[in-house]
Amino acid sequence: MSDPTSAVDPDELVDYLASRGWRHEGSWRGAMVWRRDAAGEILVPARREYPDDDELLQAVVRRLAECEDRPERDVLLDIAEPAIDMPSFTLKPDTPSGTIPLTSAVKAVQGIHDLLKIAAHTVETGPRPLLSRQRSRPVDNFLKRVRLGTTRPGSYIFDARIPITQPPSTFQSMSWNDELSGRDVTAALHRALRAAHAAATTAIARHDASDVFGDHVEDGLSANLCTAFSDLSDSNPLTVRFTWARAEPVEVPAEPLDFSTPMIRALAAAGKEMEKIAKTGSATLIGEVETLQQPQGDQHRVKIRGELHSGSHVSRRSVWVVLSFADYQHAFHAQIQKRRLRITGQLDPHQRRFELRPDEGGFEVL
Repeated sequence: MSDPTSAVDPDELVDYLASRGWRHEGSWRGAMVWRRDAAGEILVPARREYPDDDELLQAVVRRLAECEDRPERDVLLDIAEPAIDMPSFTLKPDTPSGTIPLTSAVKAVQGIHDLLKIAAHTVETGPRPLLSRQRSRPVDNFLKRVRLGTTRPGSYIFDARIPITQPPSTFQSMSWNDELSGRDVTAALHRALRAAHAAATTAIARHDASDVFGDHVEDGLSANLCTAFSDLSDSNPLTVRFTWARAEPVEVPAEPLDFSTPMIRALAAAGKEMEKIAKTGSATLIGEVETLQQPQGDQHRVKIRGELHSGSHVSRRSVWVVLSFADYQHAFHAQIQKRRLRITGQLDPHQRRFELRPDEGGFEVL
């Protein structure tokens, strides 16, 4: 296996500097001068032509490692691999920096694997409240392309290195390619974790927001993701950062996502509840119309907030209900008259959000 850190390419180094906010400000004795306000100046050879150029390039890498508070090898990897997205997971166990309890490490590695698998499934099938656990060749192939980096100082940090490009199809006779793009999966994970962070924050602030997580299903938040993320943290605070491949820049919020222990607990509880509801099947919803959706073709939907009865479990939440045109009209008038509805039917977990489809005769205005 080749070692991408064995030498520093001046062109790749310059590309890296530009992506990290350094500015080219002329030259001095044949070397390029690069500056970043807080870090000062560095000299970079434009090409390898003098005996001491390698030494000068290595000095630049050491300077960058100091500025970024990272090991030199990590900086070298990022310079040599411009087409890598990197979600980083900072765990905060109660152990010396750079160490972690063995059982927590096992959970962490499994959790990162599961999160990436869930994000890949979401890209492949679309968001769902509860994703199927069936195996998929494109998902398996994607996971084989991901590399997990070793820890570095600062609690215990895992870097998942994800190639952004979509590899060629293994089926040469096919004109299409069903392999998953690494960038699509990283973007899906970023969107889902931001949704998880927002939902957990809201749930804690409200003290009673059991349905807030279901409102983010279309963002990729699923029962699977909530459970995998809480397992990954092992009930400890956790920070997630995303570094995007400089070969394909993106404009997304760069701030880290800090999850406190209460937020982790909220996600664990949400994962269990979302899975329970997704597997409910028959249910009854009693409540008032919250939203009327503009009809799309022959599909008419209303959002009803009230009590969802599924077996012996009762929760207060908002659920979308698919109605016939006649029942949609009845729901419209019920909203105006502030009357409640009783809907008995089947919860469909295979949509982009929880939806209740009434049984025949299962619609009633109270």
